[in-house]
Amino acid sequence: MTGKRLSDDRRQILAKLLQIEKLTNHDIAFVLNVDERTIRRRRYEFATTGSLAKARDVSKNAEKLKDEHLKKLQAWLKGHDDALLEDMQLFLREQCGLEVSIPTISRKLKKASGVYRTHGRRHRMKVRDLREAEGRALDLELPAKEGGAGDQQPAARAPDQAARSAGELPVGPDPGPSRRLQALQPEVLPASHEFLSMISISDRQQLRYELDLNSWNLRIWGVAASGFLTDSYNLFATNVILATLSFVYFPNERWCGLIINVFTLLGSVCGQLLFGYLADRYGRTRLYGIELVLVIVSTIGVATSSTGYGDMSFLALFTWWRFVMGVGIGAEYPLSAIITAEWSSTQSRASMLSSVFLMQPVGQAFAQLVGLWVLVGEDNAHKLHEMQCGINSLHDEECKKIIDGIWRIVIGSGAIPALLAIIFRFFLYDCGLYTLEVKNKPGIAFRDTQRVYGAPPSADGIAMGAGGGPGGRGGVVRSGSLGLGSGAPIQFSRDDLYNFFIKDKNWHYLLGTAMTWFFLDVSFYGFSLDNRGTLADLWATTSKVDIDPNLWCWNSTFENGTSLVRGWADTGLPTWQTDGTQPCNTIYEILIEQTKQYLLTVSIASIAGSICFIFAVNRIPRRQWLTTSFVILTVLFLVTGGVYYGVAHKQGAPATVVLVAICHFAFNFGANTLTFIIPAEIFPTPYRCTCHGISAAAGKIGSIVAVLVVYGINTGYKTSTRQGLVFLLFATFMALGAVFSWAYLPDIQRVREENHADGWRHRYLETLSLEELGKGRERARQEGELITIRDKFADIRRRSKRRASSTINGA
Repeated sequence: MTGKRLSDDRRQILAKLLQIEKLTNHDIAFVLNVDERTIRRRRYEFATTGSLAKARDVSKNAEKLKDEHLKKLQAWLKGHDDALLEDMQLFLREQCGLEVSIPTISRKLKKASGVYRTHGRRHRMKVRDLREAEGRALDLELPAKEGGAGDQQPAARAPDQAARSAGELPVGPDPGPSRRLQALQPEVLPASHEFLSMISISDRQQLRYELDLNSWNLRIWGVAASGFLTDSYNLFATNVILATLSFVYFPNERWCGLIINVFTLLGSVCGQLLFGYLADRYGRTRLYGIELVLVIVSTIGVATSSTGYGDMSFLALFTWWRFVMGVGIGAEYPLSAIITAEWSSTQSRASMLSSVFLMQPVGQAFAQLVGLWVLVGEDNAHKLHEMQCGINSLHDEECKKIIDGIWRIVIGSGAIPALLAIIFRFFLYDCGLYTLEVKNKPGIAFRDTQRVYGAPPSADGIAMGAGGGPGGRGGVVRSGSLGLGSGAPIQFSRDDLYNFFIKDKNWHYLLGTAMTWFFLDVSFYGFSLDNRGTLADLWATTSKVDIDPNLWCWNSTFENGTSLVRGWADTGLPTWQTDGTQPCNTIYEILIEQTKQYLLTVSIASIAGSICFIFAVNRIPRRQWLTTSFVILTVLFLVTGGVYYGVAHKQGAPATVVLVAICHFAFNFGANTLTFIIPAEIFPTPYRCTCHGISAAAGKIGSIVAVLVVYGINTGYKTSTRQGLVFLLFATFMALGAVFSWAYLPDIQRVREENHADGWRHRYLETLSLEELGKGRERARQEGELITIRDKFADIRRRSKRRASSTINGA
């Protein structure tokens, strides 16, 4: 009987069902086979009057819509072209005291104007959305009620009308139970949350219930992971291509690689900030795929860069396209993280995020393997190794052509997974959390959720709800530009930003995520980006060899060739020659050695750390483990630096290599992965992507600092053990990261206990939902958490005094 009136017996059943708090609106609507909106209206009526009035027979109201009423309606429609039939029904109710059915209104307008009002509905809804985006609403534009007309209201609507007359509810379309609760019960909103909008908590509970029914989702992971793999491949392909670029274009310029890295990372900063904001403002999936378009276009641009004819600078063109690629790479961080987090269930959220982040070390290794595959293929085709490229001038031009093709193939290959990933991204829906809490469209939110996960199961013929209270009660949710015309600040307005970040002091969270990511990336990228010379130095078991006639390559072994090594005695080793202990290695041998060293020292350890973390992520407290991992990394860097000074360029050098591999394992088993996960969890939906983008951008700024610091140390210090200084310096950054993670981040999980019949207690970690974490610092304060260094140390002092006083009293 969906859409029909409730009979007397069904009204009696409904009155009893409404008294059962565990039943949601969805459950009752399923039992009575009526529309859920009917239950919502009836629940409000029952809550305000204590009974359910018999529905009026509106089938006889057609004769009440007289000519004067119709003319009045048509006059009003001239100023409200976008009004829907529901709005007209409300106008007649408020201004004429008539209860007219929607079919009657449509039929009367058809007779008067010759056009059904259903025609052009899509256009009117679009105009309405535009008007509401400007902060205006149709309900506020209704003219004041004329005297006497409102006295003809039905008795069942008396409480509602009295509230409107008192100014507690706005005159206009029925705002729904949640908006009425906001007006009638303003005390449910704390003073610092005046900008929050009220939506039905049953909708949020039901949506969370449907998401939490599911576990690890392969579709969502595949869409996010494929793009993250592509971006990691393109970013860390720098380690593969810089040696070949130096060999072909700038063999004696060390600053060119610095420029390329800095502008790539700077592009990432721009992409993270820009796309993070746009994704919150316009929707995640509206931008998801655009960043891959940027990567594909820039990949083609990088792979086709050339000197041109005359004065075109290869370095300038190459750097520009790497900057554009950096924008696409940076955009991937907030988009992939937030889409994965919002589509995941509460229990699988962390494991899915860490599985997506696993693609970073996989992308690093993939770039190395593709470079090795292309290099070996070129050697088989052109006998690259036999031509002694780099140390003999006989085949110099031919060698440069071959090497120039190698880096172009490596870079161009990065577009292939991007092309595959982009196909799926344009067919992904915005998560229901964003659609519900920001766009305020619950119907679309549930529809899209069920498109991905399917409809929720039912038990005993009744669709299962989320529980936790009767549907229809108001729930507080941070919302963006809902266009409800309530006068509340909208998403990204000055009042909204001030209330959330300043008044509620949630800037502490943003400071915590940004600074921990900054300090982490200073050390991580200092070891992982353009570290060809660093790895060669760590692997060296002897000191650098002098460039003199004792080298076998001092003289050319070709009949008409000339050795290039002789010139190095005056100018020093070229930039592509990173191993000073074996200056006679060709570019082919150098690239082989670099790949081997990177895979064994960085890639394998990083992949192992990420895989182990995926299995442990729900078994360890994430915030505490982030602090602990920073402390562990601090100790590891200090130990590694000390060991390096003792065994550098000696037979014991592999000890340092092992410690560096352990550092990379610890990076991905803790801080490196957690700085990606935590910003995707602790911020509310309207600002989640923006805050993640700001945090990631802070990390990329840290990576720029790392590149500059390493370059400055390598060029400013001539000692053979200057790498030890890098270890000790980076240990300081790790210690600072531990301080900020300890002081400025909230707990993501809470400890629960289960008491068994035999007296044994089982303690476990319960992950908080995004909705709970999105309440911000206020939730943490209510649960007794202390945020900021001042509060932490004040608590330590209080405990110390209490302990001291108890000791004195005990004595």
